[in-house]
Amino acid sequence: MRSKTFFRPKYIATVISIFSLVVFGFYSNEARKEVYFLCGNYGAGDSLEHVVKQLDTINLSEYKVENVEQGKRITHSSKLNFHLVSCNIQFTPEEKVVSVSYG
Repeated sequence: MRSKTFFRPKYIATVISIFSLVVFGFYSNEARKEVYFLCGNYGAGDSLEHVVKQLDTINLSEYKVENVEQGKRITHSSKLNFHLVSCNIQFTPEEKVVSVSYG
């Protein structure tokens, strides 16, 4: 009689929920690492082309290029982290990296 308790909808829903949270946590952590590791590759003087070439290899995150008064800015983040983990890369008008910051 005890084995029948594991087939109740409440237990099945609990197991599925826990499994889903574990999978989401795994992918969320991988997305966080992707943002930090890729942004750690850039330093002052790197070209926009070099940065975009590396960012085109991402799988779990996304980036956007914006034109600002000082040049360009790339914001790299992930929906899996609700965009709480992000990296901002500032460029000069000559398209060279000025600064990289995590936000």
